Amino acid sequence: MRYLLLLEWKKFKHFRTFRVMSILYLILLPLSIIVGKAFFSYVEAPVEFIDVKTLTRFPEIWAYLAYAGNWLSFLFLGFMGVLSITTEFANKTLRQNIINGITRKEFFAAKILLVISISLAATLYFALVGFSFGAFSTYDLRLTKIFAGTEQVLYYFLMCLGYMIFGMFLGVLFRRTGIALFLYIVYVIFLEPTIRWAVHGNLIFNRSLNFYPLNAIEDLSPIPIFKIIDSMTRENDFSILLTKTEASITTIIYLSIFIYVIYWRIKKADL
Repeated sequence: MRYLLLLEWKKFKHFRTFRVMSILYLILLPLSIIVGKAFFSYVEAPVEFIDVKTLTRFPEIWAYLAYAGNWLSFLFLGFMGVLSITTEFANKTLRQNIINGITRKEFFAAKILLVISISLAATLYFALVGFSFGAFSTYDLRLTKIFAGTEQVLYYFLMCLGYMIFGMFLGVLFRRTGIALFLYIVYVIFLEPTIRWAVHGNLIFNRSLNFYPLNAIEDLSPIPIFKIIDSMTRENDFSILLTKTEASITTIIYLSIFIYVIYWRIKKADL
């Protein structure tokens, strides 16, 4: 395991795009709290939706930071997932690894270890940023208050892993970086929402329209406003969000499918 991770590290430690994306994630995650608080203060958002005074305090900090991190994970970690595969085909390193004695199964295992490691690192940084801002802004620091929303850390890890695996899935299907990145953005922002609402929602209008892969991943860290709206709509037997349990199980099922396809494609890839 250690050897496979070191192999991946040697491949990407000098890859400028990876370094730039990592630095941007590190900068923008804490910056999102500062900018978000300034923005909501400026627009004077209703307290029932966004209470600016408690935005950076425990336990509210976890939900807001997770939502901000959702967007950053979609952009940077998802792109890393795509690049981790497409660069192998573009640079012929997959072929070279096989020639050097690495089996396709080991190559696949190295990629999964890579995305797990990056997702874990992103999650640990998320926890560090959340705790730092929360500890600085919260006047009454009690353990019950600090740990009230920390289950979001686990959901955040699953979300990061979801975006990266989906990026790898598209990368191994289409191989070319430009095409895979384009389809990644189009699917997440346009195609899946169109299928959910314009097609599925009109023909079969029930909660099954929520059980789509990227919707499940997004519902692990939804925008706080949607949580309030969802609690209102549930009184009328309709919800716009999956519960955390539903989102987690749905995400794990889709990730299992994506991982199997990735393994199958690597095993059958024409080098």
